[in-house]
Amino acid sequence: TDPAADKNRDDAQQGDLRLSIGNFQGQPTAVLYRRVSGTKKPAVFSSGVVKSYAMDFVDVVRLENLKVKVNPGHSYLLEAAIPLTTLGLQPAAGLTLRGDFGVTHGDRAGARTRLRTHWANQHTGLVDDAVFELRMQPTHWGELTFQ
Repeated sequence: TDPAADKNRDDAQQGDLRLSIGNFQGQPTAVLYRRVSGTKKPAVFSSGVVKSYAMDFVDVVRLENLKVKVNPGHSYLLEAAIPLTTLGLQPAAGLTLRGDFGVTHGDRAGARTRLRTHWANQHTGLVDDAVFELRMQPTHWGELTFQ
């Protein structure tokens, strides 16, 4: 959400965020992650490869219009209305930000990630590592221009 941020930064900074929407205990759930944030609600993640990946802010976001329809073993459809204030985003004509949209695809049992596809980031070959799937790398994001 910082248009002045260096587009070649390899790690997230103030203003960068990830909104993850998925299944948690059988319910569609949205979680907001901020690696660097003035508001603190910290969490630390680890994996077999990364011992510690800290986030300044991690919290469940209440979305009134969050719906997921699952066709087991075949497909799913997600619908979400996300208030831009939740993201700290104030769009204006001509505003250009870096960002990405992505999906993780699980195995038939829904237990493990087997594929990640993103609109801009083409460095998505690593799966089965929650920290690498969570990590924000703005240098691999595309440009989003509001009109």
